[in-house]
Amino acid sequence: MIKEIRQRAFKLAQTIIDLTGPRLAGTKASLDAAKLLKERLDSFCTKTELDSFTLYKGAFLGWIKLLVLAYLAGIILLWLNYPLIAFILALISILILVLQFFFYLPIIDIFYPKKEGKNVIGYVEPSDDIKQQIIISGHHDSARIFNFFIHQPSLYNLRVTGSIVFVILLTIISFIMFFITAPIVELILTIILTAGLVLVLQMWFFASKKGTPGAGDNLISSTMAIELGRHFSKHQLKNTRIIVVSFDAEEEGLRGARAFAKHYKSLLSEYPTTLLNADCVYDLNELFFLTSDINGTVSLDQSLAQELVDIATQEGIETCHKPIAFLTGGTDAGELAKVGVSATTLIGMPWDNNTRSSVYHTPNDTLDAVDPSVIDASIKIFKHYIESKDNNVSA
Repeated sequence: MIKEIRQRAFKLAQTIIDLTGPRLAGTKASLDAAKLLKERLDSFCTKTELDSFTLYKGAFLGWIKLLVLAYLAGIILLWLNYPLIAFILALISILILVLQFFFYLPIIDIFYPKKEGKNVIGYVEPSDDIKQQIIISGHHDSARIFNFFIHQPSLYNLRVTGSIVFVILLTIISFIMFFITAPIVELILTIILTAGLVLVLQMWFFASKKGTPGAGDNLISSTMAIELGRHFSKHQLKNTRIIVVSFDAEEEGLRGARAFAKHYKSLLSEYPTTLLNADCVYDLNELFFLTSDINGTVSLDQSLAQELVDIATQEGIETCHKPIAFLTGGTDAGELAKVGVSATTLIGMPWDNNTRSSVYHTPNDTLDAVDPSVIDASIKIFKHYIESKDNNVSA
């Protein structure tokens, strides 16, 4: 049974990749993928929906080039002896970085092209009255290729974190230079900051305009959710509604999940609701559940994560739970947790910038990089959890 669910998930994911290729949010490919996923849901769900929302293509990573431009302008201004203007520019760029990336707020979105995104939703109703609902989810949009993960990936942290550090130094030093009157000190500080251009200018080429195949990140999670939904349409639960969701625009700052949380607020509060999200499930030896999200700014349900770890142990699967690492981004669970949903995300790779999967955000993110055994394990854990929760609520 587990093997059959996994095989169907892999087959569907490969079909979509073959038909659409890379699926950057806001492109026809991503919209086509959403339609294909809905067609599969139509074959067994009680009801299906394509939920449209607006996104601003490219905005989420827009802070990177703004940071580069602000730093370059700041250095020129320091050489021209305008430290206060340099300080203001650097401070604005840091504030945009913090709000746009640390907190995922849409600070600069309106300056980017407006596009359409589509979340895919399917409902599998229980045999008796609904007492709770469980969402199983992934995202079908694929990421932009991160050039730093292809060229000298061992220097990723130095190049990214180092660049941000230099912008922070520019902010602090330009402010101090506005008050000091020692020309030799000003010259030395300006030379040091100018040397930082070696790191900062590289950030202009951080992300490619091209997308990845997006198999492990994260189409396989969406197709796994769909095939689990199919299973529960055949093996009907008694009092638990299953909602299968494939989010769009996760790679654009979780905009699809945010739209879903807004558009379906009443649905999410109608019954006790749990979200079982999966993202970047590549490696059986690296499975863990998140207890926080969006760079640690949002708390997920630790008791849910622990319950899933306990179930994994019963199934003979080694896993754990832990908070998300700072500066590694976020998952769709974060947006649903914000509106009160009990949520966690299952991750299947090292989740820090030094040891992430070698295919992450690269053209090599194909199904060959996804270990079938990790998908089997994920299915076992989610299936066991759903069946036990239904048994408990029906008792």
